[in-house]
Amino acid sequence: MVSLSRMRAEAREARRTFSDPHRAARAVSNAVTSLGWLDGVERVSATVADDGELDPAQLVTACRLRGIDVYFPVMRDPAPILFAPAGPDTPFVSNRFGISEPDVAAESLVSARELDVVFAPVVVFDAAGHRAGRGQGYYDRALSFLLNGPRPAKPLVVGLAYECQLVDGVPSHPGDVTMDAVVTEERVRVFSSALSRRSRA
Repeated sequence: MVSLSRMRAEAREARRTFSDPHRAARAVSNAVTSLGWLDGVERVSATVADDGELDPAQLVTACRLRGIDVYFPVMRDPAPILFAPAGPDTPFVSNRFGISEPDVAAESLVSARELDVVFAPVVVFDAAGHRAGRGQGYYDRALSFLLNGPRPAKPLVVGLAYECQLVDGVPSHPGDVTMDAVVTEERVRVFSSALSRRSRA
């Protein structure tokens, strides 16, 4: 059985060398905006693409054009990540991982509970909705409240990835949060029945 570390390494190399990332990003943005998942949404989170990740910039623009506020993760060890609002002119700085995050006042930060949709970065994912990121567990800790009792209607957790990041199975643990959906340049996979009912035909 292939180890998770090897899965991650192979997926990261595959996405770094993806032949047409701009086309893929456009396809993902078009898929998300056509499904009705942004209807009535006020706050979403996204990331600044790093290490070959599928770039959500086109989706971010589409959200802003709909009047949706876009937030980006901010590292605050040892607490779970928080999310900072950012517009087109908001300054960004590099955190200790070299990843860009908004340079905003601490009082403007919100928790994942206050978001409608979390567009989560993915290193690998499987057909059951499990994802693995870089291995630090930041998103799982920030979203751990989704594991307490019946899953609330928000935030939706939607992974953004290339199809080449799909693996046969991601090892899962009790603290891992399953995605509601994952969108790649080739297809949309929905794992939540509630989200499936919300999707436009």
